Amino acid sequence: MRDPNERHQREAYERARTVFGAAVIDRRSVPRGRLGGQLPDFLSEYLIALHGLTEAGLVVQNHFPTERNRHRLRYELLVEGKVELLDYLDVAIDLQNQRAVGKLTAFQFSCPILPSILNAHPDLLAGGLWGRIRLACQRSLASPELLAEQPVDPAYLAWDPEDDLTDDEPGNAGITVVDFEPYQVGVALGDFVKARRAFSAEAWIDLLLASAGYNVEWIRAQPDGQRLTRLYLARLLPLVERNLNLIELGPKNTGKTHLLRNLSPSVFTLAGGQATPANLFVNLATGAAGLIQSRRVIVFDEVARLRFSKHAGTVALLKDYMESGQFTRGREAYGADTSLVFMGNLEVEGARPSPRYRHLFQMLPKDLQETALLDRLHGLIPGWEFPKLTPAALTPAFSLASDYFGEALLALRDLPYDDVWTRVLLRWPEFGHLTRRDVTAVDRIGRGLFKLVFPDGQVDDSVADGLLSIAAELRQRIHDQLVKIEPGEFPHYPVGFDGVAVSHDGPEHVETPMDERMNHAPRPGEATGVALLEDTEAGTVGADVVMVQVVVSDVAQRAAVFADPGILGAEVVWETARFFVGAHVERLGLMGTAQWDGLGVKFIGGPGEVRQHAELALVLALVSAWLKRPLPAAMAALGGITLTGDVLGSAEILPLAMAAINRGRTTLLVPRETSMALLEATFDARHYGELTFIPVAHAIEALQWAFAPAGTRRLGSHPGFLGAG
Repeated sequence: MRDPNERHQREAYERARTVFGAAVIDRRSVPRGRLGGQLPDFLSEYLIALHGLTEAGLVVQNHFPTERNRHRLRYELLVEGKVELLDYLDVAIDLQNQRAVGKLTAFQFSCPILPSILNAHPDLLAGGLWGRIRLACQRSLASPELLAEQPVDPAYLAWDPEDDLTDDEPGNAGITVVDFEPYQVGVALGDFVKARRAFSAEAWIDLLLASAGYNVEWIRAQPDGQRLTRLYLARLLPLVERNLNLIELGPKNTGKTHLLRNLSPSVFTLAGGQATPANLFVNLATGAAGLIQSRRVIVFDEVARLRFSKHAGTVALLKDYMESGQFTRGREAYGADTSLVFMGNLEVEGARPSPRYRHLFQMLPKDLQETALLDRLHGLIPGWEFPKLTPAALTPAFSLASDYFGEALLALRDLPYDDVWTRVLLRWPEFGHLTRRDVTAVDRIGRGLFKLVFPDGQVDDSVADGLLSIAAELRQRIHDQLVKIEPGEFPHYPVGFDGVAVSHDGPEHVETPMDERMNHAPRPGEATGVALLEDTEAGTVGADVVMVQVVVSDVAQRAAVFADPGILGAEVVWETARFFVGAHVERLGLMGTAQWDGLGVKFIGGPGEVRQHAELALVLALVSAWLKRPLPAAMAALGGITLTGDVLGSAEILPLAMAAINRGRTTLLVPRETSMALLEATFDARHYGELTFIPVAHAIEALQWAFAPAGTRRLGSHPGFLGAG
């Protein structure tokens, strides 16, 4: 009996073949090959379709420059006077010397190019093209005897490059690009849009994802596969929409860079290394355009290893460009429509980011952790939701050819869509409280998704809801991280469209086993404090939870204090807490109970400074250990104390409180001088759930509240009840 799924695939293939013709590939009947993995998928497919797998392999072997054969090909040019290459050709105009210079990426060589080639292929001046390239030389460094029988290529004689050569480039003298055949296809946008009408929305989404290289049956078989299809679509958006700034954070081997890199030569991947104004924007010394002006999409891969040149203000230029699509270099202003994608690896636990991150942007270079720049990111794709790639994930039954599909996505940038998007916003208006950057973000993401799924403008309401939900969610995730970094500057609010439920279901973090215990069943001697981490270089302030653990031993030895790496000031916190408790032991009712010998104290978590932030937590932990009574569940103590027990206020109370709330603490002891109105407004119950803030002016007040019988806790209890157990 025939497999129904196979029958469905065959019918879908026949429909796609009828609509798109030769642009559709039946991947079950074509050779599988990446031509040694040296070329992007779209180029491999083109060559295999043109020559067959075996012949295409020989073309790559004989004509694609690599470290192993580059000098052989150069020697061929030297001896034969000509050479044929498979390479990426980019052309720059050198006005000072009045010439056009072709740059061959793999051959690592630059030389003049015939004007007729530029007239025939103007895209060479707009970022370059892959293709077959023929170089010819009029004179050579080789001996006349060696070249005596080698004729000069007649195509070269149509133009004399001598006028364009300078005396300081003897190695390039007489060598010219004399012929070029592009290995890329053109796309009739109107035909692509018209083809959409032959498919249902889900069938069209399946075709898009298959053309991106994914096995759609594999995606839909995953848990919440329907949602995954939309998230995979989001990865395509930088090609479809101009000036879109996205970031994806997730574990390795989920295909973060695989997709864009293999779909279009207009995508450039910058992996690690240093970003400078010259290579990103404009080289002031030569006038050469940087990547942002010459590519359509730039992927900053392994962004954690990316370094920015500080002396030249690279980050300032980047912020300017991300905001407006413009930048200034020297005395000139420039514009571009290149989309930026930041890719980073993130540690996960289960299906969520590791709780060790105070915020998800913590793994970015310090230069990029400035909230003014992060707010210019339009969306955060939750890379932790994508499953690990397997061979089965990358074997679609059929698809559009990669080169055709990549060009079609870029063509969608020019699709007139204002009328369609205006109708969408009339049907689902954006929330009125959104900032201008929020509106820009959800507009660009939403418009891009609708262009992908409804290029003909015929919107299906049942599918539109889900796309708008994803658009809102990606921006909501950016906003949530900004709230965590600077809760006073960025109040929490929902991002989205009226009448559309957002898929984003709250915090990305999961409780660690330690958090789970502290939130539900703490043990005697354990208290939650906080540590402050200031980065004066990046201008950021962060905080994290520190658990203070006190253990009473029967061994008569001096008290010992330990702290996890990165925690600063633990000894000072210990000395302050010990002095205070020792001075007030009788008033606290702890005579005969307080025991200093054999005491072990450890600060767990961080990193950060605990001085003036964790003394109150240590006092609570000490008393809890001596009384053998646990503190209330999900409670954190924020504040340092003086030697007399006064609780110290903190100008950074908001990030300190946010750190505790992020880890599930719902009751916070805070310095009395803290503005309760500020806390309640910042941590609105609609977004953070029910929280209780207990203002305390003195450590004894905190002890009285924490150890009062459940249901009777209040400030102002009599001070000697602790010893009563």
